[in-house]
Amino acid sequence: MSKSVIIVLAALNILVGIAYASRESRAPEIVAAPDALEHLLPSSNFSLGMSVQELEEVLAAHYPDWVRSERMRAVNNRKDVSLAPAARSSYLQTIYIYLEDKHLRLYRRYTFVLTSPLSDSRVYSIVYVVQSSAEPLITIEDWKDGLRSRWDGAHGGKQTNDEARATYFFDANWQLVENGGEKCAPIYPTLFRLDEKPLEIVVDASDLVDSTSCARSRDSRVAMTNGAIAKSTFYTVDHRRSVDDIAKRVVFGVR
Repeated sequence: MSKSVIIVLAALNILVGIAYASRESRAPEIVAAPDALEHLLPSSNFSLGMSVQELEEVLAAHYPDWVRSERMRAVNNRKDVSLAPAARSSYLQTIYIYLEDKHLRLYRRYTFVLTSPLSDSRVYSIVYVVQSSAEPLITIEDWKDGLRSRWDGAHGGKQTNDEARATYFFDANWQLVENGGEKCAPIYPTLFRLDEKPLEIVVDASDLVDSTSCARSRDSRVAMTNGAIAKSTFYTVDHRRSVDDIAKRVVFGVR
């Protein structure tokens, strides 16, 4: 996320309002639930920091019919050093589950990203996708109202003809970071493929997370048709937990 796309929610509201004011009369009628945003948010069954065992228990109890897949990753993913065999071994990094209701033409998918066993295999990222090819999910106004009712003004966002986004940054205690959009934008390029980089770069990234207090984020991205949302992707990420794990991984098994 570059600074050029990080803007305050006021700007997002203006842009979205301009883009859709002329189409409002043609937008499909949607009867909003008491909280229309609720079904676009990840289930309370899941939380950052839960162990892989706790996650597996929830999946077995509540999502037995969802299709599952997995992705592995090397414990130490660096290419610039000589590594012991244990460091080159793989661990379960990502669990995907999805369910496609062909009758309702509704698709839902969860992605859970885990720390390595060096950090007890804990969830540090939850991504929830909801997509409808039939009825629209909610209106863009219901989406904005739902976000405001939870976290007030977004720290950043962007808008095009068919997409919108709102991002929130939190400290380690889940308190909103003041001026989070401006403060937290630099962490994204710093964290990119961080587990492939030397320890000193990881330390710099860790210091940046500390100095900005940008420990966690929530990021809602939606795709729209005539002012109604057809696809929602909601990210919940613990950057602090991820960086702490990477700091252990990049030195593990180095010869």
